[in-house]
Amino acid sequence: MHFENLFSPIKLRGLELKNRVLMPGMDTKFAHDHIGDEVIAYHVARVKGGCALNMFECTAVHITSRSRMNFGLYTEEQRDEFKKLTDAVHAAGGRIGVQLLHCGFVYRPFLYEGVRCLDVNNMTKEDIDEIVAAFGRSTALAVEAGFDTVEFHAAHTYLAHEFLTAAINRRTDEYGGSLENRARFALECIREMRRNMPEDMPLLMRVDVHDDYLENGLTVDDVAQFVNWAGEAGVDLADVSRGNILSFANVYEVPPINLPKGLNIDLIGELKSKVKDVAIATVGRIVEPEMAERALAEGKADMVAIGRAQIADPDWCVKAMRGESDKIVKCIGCLQGCYDAVTLPDRAHITCLRNPMCGRESKPVPTAKRSLRVMVIGGGMGGMVTARYLKQFGHEPEIYEMTNALGGQFVLAGKAPHKDEIGEADLWEQHAVLSLGIPVHLNTTVTPELIARVKPDAVICATGATPLIPRIPGYDLPHVCNAHEVLAGDITPSGNVVIIGGASVGVEVAEYLAERGAHVSVIEMRNKPGIGYGPLRRKFVKKNLFEYGINFIGEAKCEEIRPDSVVYTKHEKTASIPCDAAVISVGSRSRDTTDIVSACKKLGIFCRVIGDAKAVGNALDATTAGMDAIYELLAENA
Repeated sequence: MHFENLFSPIKLRGLELKNRVLMPGMDTKFAHDHIGDEVIAYHVARVKGGCALNMFECTAVHITSRSRMNFGLYTEEQRDEFKKLTDAVHAAGGRIGVQLLHCGFVYRPFLYEGVRCLDVNNMTKEDIDEIVAAFGRSTALAVEAGFDTVEFHAAHTYLAHEFLTAAINRRTDEYGGSLENRARFALECIREMRRNMPEDMPLLMRVDVHDDYLENGLTVDDVAQFVNWAGEAGVDLADVSRGNILSFANVYEVPPINLPKGLNIDLIGELKSKVKDVAIATVGRIVEPEMAERALAEGKADMVAIGRAQIADPDWCVKAMRGESDKIVKCIGCLQGCYDAVTLPDRAHITCLRNPMCGRESKPVPTAKRSLRVMVIGGGMGGMVTARYLKQFGHEPEIYEMTNALGGQFVLAGKAPHKDEIGEADLWEQHAVLSLGIPVHLNTTVTPELIARVKPDAVICATGATPLIPRIPGYDLPHVCNAHEVLAGDITPSGNVVIIGGASVGVEVAEYLAERGAHVSVIEMRNKPGIGYGPLRRKFVKKNLFEYGINFIGEAKCEEIRPDSVVYTKHEKTASIPCDAAVISVGSRSRDTTDIVSACKKLGIFCRVIGDAKAVGNALDATTAGMDAIYELLAENA
């Protein structure tokens, strides 16, 4: 398919862009006191992949907005740091802007000690004037730093949005009450920014299309009116998003797999029809170039913000331009490496389940002295992705899988409701393995004897895990099965079904069976369902349990499975649930790799155990560990 709209040029004031693809500002967790090689290489990779305009992530205009979550641009020292980034992007042939914001109360937990938190309802007129001036100064510094554009952040419950929406703004002065008054702060900031930038430099603005779930929140008509005022004040393009942290609508800011692809296109198109003289960029799980092209062709947007899709595949644009859409490594909305990695303390920085090179762009892949023969044991997602990258780096992996098919537990994950994209990703990886000519040995159990016979240069063991079956009285009754058997389609329990274990797999099985007419109850020892998911996907767990009518019993321990019931204790009280079938879903146990590791050690063969085979986790853990193993192997053979 030829994407004539998507890859047509666009001019915003004096800035000419080669296509309609914008990479929106996304937190990376590279926010240190300086601009390091990691964030520079991350942006340069997307420039080389064909993106027309990169936006640097949320950047504070004032000390009261500077947190452990973001960079700042309000000093000359910070300006000089950013110059390294803009120089690198320009040298690569790209264009880059910076997203300027004041966080308001959103970053309150992350502010540095002693820093006062500002929000719409506690600011004096002097505070307002100071922040307006700060936006102007940061804009001037951005110009000096070499940015091609700046973006005013007025969305996602940050300070400008707090002023704009009557759902939050309780002021009774000239900055509160009517929409005109509530827009006053943002418009003052925009005018001050405009005064501090060249006439031919475009000014962008991020704004929410409306306020989901907020009483007295902004409507599409309200936002359209504000965007028109902003256009008169000097804004050239509105980068339209969606979501706030005060409600369930937080899920729309970084929409997970539970939400449909392209979920905002029609709504943003409605906004565009009400806006004059301001270009509109649309966003929201736009994964395929076909979808982006359609949005532009139908006049629903002027540009398309492609964020996580370019995290999953930095060459997204190049592949689309070449007519190789089928080769794009698609984002599946899992959030494991992007949103979860940024928000959860145990992750170092942004990465991607499907692209474990994300975040490593500054670390050159070691060049081995020769092509290495690598035995990859296990054909699940971790094994397949590891083999794919080994082949791309010029080595000779072979996959050994004990079952009759590739895919592993990722196949099962794709069977759960609303998880079709996971299944599609699994099939894509299988196709990639075969198209790259990687030998696959199915129905093959790797033994020390086989390793000795093959004599590989290295072994990467991704054998995964097996379901954990606790010895609960009655676990071996004929009406009892495990979660994997259900998702594999081997068994479909019906009637009154009790799921023992309500972590991520347990709730997926519960939804799967509820869709098929079963009356489902879930017993979980912890007080929340869906443990194992990140924070946004857990929001959908609660929603889905309610909508499916699933009975969740938290802080409960299964004591016994009987032929017609399940007995449990909760808060030292014993109760039972009628049960026609029981499904055990209490986790998994790593497969024993002792023989493989010992054999490799005896033979002097490099060996690393990755993913669930090392420690039960998620798919991101497996692909990340696989890339770690590749780097280590190649470094040893450089």
